[in-house]
Amino acid sequence: MPKQFNEATDESHKAKLAKFAAQVLQEPLQMRLLSDRVYELLTDELKQQKERLGRNYEGRL
Repeated sequence: MPKQFNEATDESHKAKLAKFAAQVLQEPLQMRLLSDRVYELLTDELKQQKERLGRNYEGRL
């Protein structure tokens, strides 16, 4: 279950994420590493969905 934030904590979290995003956009290597990690997480999720549902999604992507 996702962690619940109060409004002040949520705003602080958003500010930190915005600062991180701005830094990543300034550094091509960081952007590439972040993109690679997002791709890895998405492909892992697709693999898990395929295993959970027992369907073969290969060829549909």
